[in-house]
Amino acid sequence: MLRTRVLTALVGVPLLLFFVYLGGYVYGSLVTVLALLGLREYFQLVEKAGWVPAKLPGFLFLPILFGAVLLENYFLVFLLWVFLYLFFTLLPIFFPTTFTYWGTAASFWGLVYLGVLPGYLLLLRSLETGFYLTVFLLVLVWITDIMAFFVGRSLGKRPLAKKISPNKTVEGTVGGIAGSFLAGMLLGAVLPVSPLTWLSGGLLGLLVGGAGTLGDLAQSALKRSVDVKDTGTFLPGHGGMLDRFDSLLFAAPVFYYCFYFLTF
Repeated sequence: MLRTRVLTALVGVPLLLFFVYLGGYVYGSLVTVLALLGLREYFQLVEKAGWVPAKLPGFLFLPILFGAVLLENYFLVFLLWVFLYLFFTLLPIFFPTTFTYWGTAASFWGLVYLGVLPGYLLLLRSLETGFYLTVFLLVLVWITDIMAFFVGRSLGKRPLAKKISPNKTVEGTVGGIAGSFLAGMLLGAVLPVSPLTWLSGGLLGLLVGGAGTLGDLAQSALKRSVDVKDTGTFLPGHGGMLDRFDSLLFAAPVFYYCFYFLTF
């Protein structure tokens, strides 16, 4: 299992960093594809819960939302969300034999989950030093996961959230956040990004580590609600897209806003 995870990472990480380096619409296309794959997994979970999701509207609107973010047309983004709320609310009225209120509500929430949070990856990359910042964020999330895994496996005794994720421990969580803190201090001191320092980098590491852990637990709660272990099998050794990127989705907006307030 561990060997498969490592092999997948050795292939996936350089490829992801290459797309981050290219930026622009190439990177935006990658984020869109990954979000669509995640939305597909989310809809499968909704179906396991016994509801009928509005798949086609979700798959059609998600790329439009990311396109508006890439164009930096935030008024259009706002209008799209208002339209989407009205659209999904009215679906059960006009198609009562196909859609229920809770099915469309779950579908709309999936768009919020996979339409808003990944959008911050696009916003972060669009900044002047977006390449370095995106790499910074990715490294913090990866270090948190790696340290939590190894510290938890070797020292973990007290469960963190036994009913939601029985394999996560308090010791592993502390180790993961501590690792993110130390990595943040190091990267904050060496990356050519103003106004990052070792202190602000360490603070970002703490916040990203905490946010990533919460994102992981939130995804575990979603899976537990329908009694599945993984959201998919797309990534060997890692599970589905949501299994791999759940921490990053929560960490991205936290990192973006914290850095924003550092610069203004």
